Amino acid sequence: MKILVAEDEPEIMRIYKILLGEKGYQVFPTEDGKKCVEIYRSELKKTMDSEAPFDLVILDYRMPEKNGVEVADEILDLHPAQKLLMVTAYRDQLGLKDQKFKVMQVMEKPFDINELLSTVEKLAIH
Repeated sequence: MKILVAEDEPEIMRIYKILLGEKGYQVFPTEDGKKCVEIYRSELKKTMDSEAPFDLVILDYRMPEKNGVEVADEILDLHPAQKLLMVTAYRDQLGLKDQKFKVMQVMEKPFDINELLSTVEKLAIH
């Protein structure tokens, strides 16, 4: 199972890599929104037409180059059924009014590790 993670805080990225790696997920780490979209596009080219390139994409909101909402918008334009999880301390600033963002789950930072793992497993498996 493949998870793309966009997170600019090295310590939080380390937590993602360790926790998700221990659960058997293949983690693709990126530290900014632009790189996240580039990796997504690259992996999308390798998949079948209806298949999402990742089981889940985890996004931070505040990142260099592009914020998490901009990244989610681009990813959903490329593959509207892609499962997304926004993990942010800025939930009130997201402004997710567009209907296409209904597929995205949002989780608050700081997060509980067990809650994160439970949410990731639910999203990635179903």
